[in-house]
Amino acid sequence: MDMHLSISSFLFVLIAFSLQNQVLSSPSPVILWSNEILPKSSGALSTQRPLDLISDNICTLPNEIIQLEIIAVKDLLIEDIYEGLQNNYPLLTDIKKDQTNLRYYPNCGKDAYDIFSKAPQSNNMKCARTHFQLSSSQLYETLHDALNAMQEKINKIGTNTDKAIVIALMNYPTQNEQSSRKRRATNQAANSNIIVSDNKTCMFYAQNAIWINKNGDKSSSQSYDLNLTGSKCVLNTTVTNSNQSSAILDLVWINPQLASDVVNMRLVATIIGQYWYLTNITVNNNLYRYFAFGMQNLMDTPPKFSYVCTTATFVRYDDTTKYGKYNFTDKFNIKSFQFQPFYGNGSFFGPPNYCTSFFTSGIWMGITSSLLCLAILLFGITRMMSIKSNDRFDDPKGKPLIIKAQE
Repeated sequence: MDMHLSISSFLFVLIAFSLQNQVLSSPSPVILWSNEILPKSSGALSTQRPLDLISDNICTLPNEIIQLEIIAVKDLLIEDIYEGLQNNYPLLTDIKKDQTNLRYYPNCGKDAYDIFSKAPQSNNMKCARTHFQLSSSQLYETLHDALNAMQEKINKIGTNTDKAIVIALMNYPTQNEQSSRKRRATNQAANSNIIVSDNKTCMFYAQNAIWINKNGDKSSSQSYDLNLTGSKCVLNTTVTNSNQSSAILDLVWINPQLASDVVNMRLVATIIGQYWYLTNITVNNNLYRYFAFGMQNLMDTPPKFSYVCTTATFVRYDDTTKYGKYNFTDKFNIKSFQFQPFYGNGSFFGPPNYCTSFFTSGIWMGITSSLLCLAILLFGITRMMSIKSNDRFDDPKGKPLIIKAQE
C-alpha cells in the first residue's frame, strides 16, 4: 500500500510540474515579412525554437546578405494576434493568404527577441553562407502601433530592391511578464466605442450587442450599435457606506436598420471589500443576470482592474417566483466587452481580468489523459503485485498425480 501511495504521489507531482512548465513556457507569436518569398509556415503545434525558425525559413533565401529589421511589442500574446484578426486589420488578414510575403509563426519560443537581435553574431552552421545586417530595432507599447510601423516600412521597401530585407514582428518580454496568461493592458487610442465618465474614472468599451430572442422566437437575433451620445457612466452618490462605492453605467443600443428600435441597458457596479461586483443589470427595465461558462457571475474584479470578455452574455431573470427563474432563450450578448467602473484615467484601461478560466480545454485534456494513463499504470501494478507463487509442487521422486477424466 505504501508503494502505491509513493508511486501515485510521484506521478502527480510529475504531472503538475509538466503542466506548470507548459503554462510558463507558452509560445510567443512571430510575424515575418520579406521582399523575397519565404517558405510557407508549417503551423506546427509544438513550440518552435527561434534558431530553427531562422535556419529553416530565413536562411533558405538565396541572398548572401539579409537586412534584418526588428519590431517588438511589449508582452505580445497570441490572443493579441487573434484579436487583430477579428478586427480585420489589413496587414493581419494577409496572413491567411499563401500568395503574400507575410508569414505567421504562432508557436515560437520566448527568447525570439534575443535570438533575432544576436543573429549577426550567430555561429549557426545552417546559416554559414548568410550574413545578417541588423538595420533597426524598434519597441512599441501596443500591437496596433507596431503593425502601423510595419506597414509603413513595407510600403517604403516594396518588392523591387536589390537586397533581401526581412521585417520581424515579435514579443519583447518585460520584467512584469510572469506567464503567457499575463493580464495585458489595452491601448484605447485606436478604439472608438469608448465611454468615459466626466471624472475619467469609469470607462467602458464594446464592439456591438446582439439580442437573442428579441421577438420571442428562439432563432431570431438582432444586432445593435452603441450610441455614445446617449450612453454615460456616473458615480452613484446615494451610497452612504464608507466601505462601498458604486458606479452606474447607462448604455443605449440602437438598431442600425431601424432607428426607432432602441435598447436601454443599465449596469450597476459596487466596490465591496477588495473587489468590485456587478450588482444589478436591467435591459429595458427587465432584470438580467450575467453568465460566464454556464454559471452566474458577478464579475468580481480588483478595483483598479478592468473586466474583459470576448462575448459577455446576459440572461433574462424572473425574480417574481420563489427561487427565481432564468430564461436562457432570452439573452443579450455584448461583443468585445471591457468595463472598468473605478480608478480609470480616461485614456487606458487598467490591467484586464479576463472572463476565461485558468484551466483551458487543453489543460483539462492533458489532466484527463494523464489521469487515464495513471489509472492504467496503477491497475497493472496492482495486478502484478497480486501474483502469488504456487504453494505446492510435484515431487519428481514421488508418485505422480493422476487425475481421472470424468466420463
